[in-house]
Amino acid sequence: MRAACARQPWILVLALLSLVFPDGRLRCAEPAELHKLFPLEAEVVSGDAPLSRLVLPAEVLASCRPDLSDLRLFDSRGKEVPFLVDAGTAPHESKELVQRFEPRLAEAARSETRRETGPPLRRETLELTMPGAAPESGAWILVVEPAVDQFVARITVEGLGAAGGPAPLVRDGSLFRLRGARVAEKTRLPLPPFRGDRLRIVLETEHPFWLEPAVRLESARSLERGGRIAVPLEILSVRAGDRRTLVDLSRPPGIVPDLLRIETTTGTFDRGIEVWDEAQAIADALIGSGRAFRVAALVPAGENEIPLRTARGDRLRVEIDDGDSPPLDHPVFSAVIRQPSLVYSGRGAILRFGGGRAHPPRYDLAGLLPPAAGSVSGKRAEAAALLYDPATVQPARLGEIAPNPSYDRAPALAFAMHPGGAIDPAVFSHLRWLTVPESPEGLSRLRIEPADLAILGDSLTDLRIADESSRQWPYLLVRDAVTDVVTLDVDGPGRRDTTSRYLLRPPASPLIFDRLILDTEAGFFDRAVQITATTKDGTETTLIQGRLARPVGDIRPVTFDLPPKRAMSLALQVEDGDDAPLRFRTIQARVSLPELYVTAPAGRYTLLMGAPAHEPARYELERLRDVVLAVQAAPIAAGPLEPNQRYSLGARLKGSGFRQTVVLWATLVTAVVVLAFLTLRLARREPPDS
Repeated sequence: MRAACARQPWILVLALLSLVFPDGRLRCAEPAELHKLFPLEAEVVSGDAPLSRLVLPAEVLASCRPDLSDLRLFDSRGKEVPFLVDAGTAPHESKELVQRFEPRLAEAARSETRRETGPPLRRETLELTMPGAAPESGAWILVVEPAVDQFVARITVEGLGAAGGPAPLVRDGSLFRLRGARVAEKTRLPLPPFRGDRLRIVLETEHPFWLEPAVRLESARSLERGGRIAVPLEILSVRAGDRRTLVDLSRPPGIVPDLLRIETTTGTFDRGIEVWDEAQAIADALIGSGRAFRVAALVPAGENEIPLRTARGDRLRVEIDDGDSPPLDHPVFSAVIRQPSLVYSGRGAILRFGGGRAHPPRYDLAGLLPPAAGSVSGKRAEAAALLYDPATVQPARLGEIAPNPSYDRAPALAFAMHPGGAIDPAVFSHLRWLTVPESPEGLSRLRIEPADLAILGDSLTDLRIADESSRQWPYLLVRDAVTDVVTLDVDGPGRRDTTSRYLLRPPASPLIFDRLILDTEAGFFDRAVQITATTKDGTETTLIQGRLARPVGDIRPVTFDLPPKRAMSLALQVEDGDDAPLRFRTIQARVSLPELYVTAPAGRYTLLMGAPAHEPARYELERLRDVVLAVQAAPIAAGPLEPNQRYSLGARLKGSGFRQTVVLWATLVTAVVVLAFLTLRLARREPPDS
């Protein structure tokens, strides 16, 4: 048992399995060998400084998970080397280390001068001690915070104790705090460099109260945490039409862009850009939008970077609004990312990374980093500042990247790659032939197409994956995993009084619709609209009522977000008034599609579909859903949808689901007959009325 467990070195999998099997059936006496989890390695060369900083290149980032969980440092003896990950700052973010000093009050005085005109002039004089050492930024900021809610004061600051007598630092400065319609405040004054041991502060006001301020000194230093690099993204496809260009980009797992950079040989342009995340487990999400533009000149001016939110899928879709202009020439896309670095203690080390099998490490060094936003002060600020001190932290150099000779190539999900029970393929009306590829982790992914959904029931229980021996293979179903856009067939407009009706049919039905996209040549319109859905039983349901509108100069298609509804068709009713009906170039619908995650070895399989009364599949794999979906999956190549030549009604009637249905109906019919017989018998026994 010990040897068998040692051959399964996947820490993440075993850790989660221990939660699923708490009785200890999979308990190993020896720990897993961590260095076998990573397919790639490189030598790290560092100097003699107490700490070293290794900046991670794009080649390493592209091979790792976004959180760098599958990355470790090992020393020459094979032991783990703790490190902290400095992820750098996002665009438009800043990190500050704040040094604070609370001065001691050495002298204090108050005076009041009465004047012939105006209120008395109140003067407060404070003498404060200065710190012995100059701040790291070179100068202090004087912070004066009176206890009152509103005030206006004149301030004079002098330095005492330096050679040559008092040195004027601030003359006739102003401090204030105002409330009302426009809130304003000024309580901070930068001081020039001064080496004296005291400060004299004089505050003058016309208020009938004393300010009695709290005073402190601060010094802030901005941190430059890492740089940015641009990683070229592979273009998978480019489609132009309907005044738009759609570009599909491949996103490596470890590349999480803050910006998308667009470069083109077109000289002058101004285009609207939308960036969509085609995630595996969620519907496509808009993660960025903006305008890319340039004016060609001797020194061109423009903007070609679009800010993005966090991407999770392995593909990005870029939609470029071309209008009537030709598509951009030779577009090139790059992901602009923060370049993270590792800070660790030690000299020589080996960096091993990739594979996606390891869990995130929990090193105590991570607590030394300043927070993601804001500032730190005190001893924490002093400690964080040392992480960016060249005398304390020296740069490390990464050697040539090579395969890890000790990498265990067995699939991470090898424990789950076994067939289930036998199944009768003749029960299912349709099928697709599948080619499952070689997968490093033993997991493959299949997208269920719109035509498949038209065959399957609403619960999606009537599908199975079988091999050539009619054995089932376990899978996980992820509903609404991805979205796709289908073009609808348009019948109409049918005209009734001042209302136009358009019947919209998908190429396969029923489908679940959640967005309608309408494109027309009309330049301006604003009309009442109603969208209804017709279900399989013929019931009509109103999905939305509103306005179908396009402002002047806006050439974009009009979209309606719909409540998700499984329907055979949609109907669009437009109130035209005395205007002519709208003519649509295309009407498209966005549909939600599920995906199957299969743990099966490479080979030829069959996707069986279309047995509405079939019982739901029950696989033990469902108990490991989080483990399985954390592993990278390879796409499955699927053949066309075709009728099952072995389909038999007799086989379907033999199924447990149909047997239960027949038994139920037989019971109901028998009960009705018995009740009718008893009713007639009782009616005959009743005596006639007297």
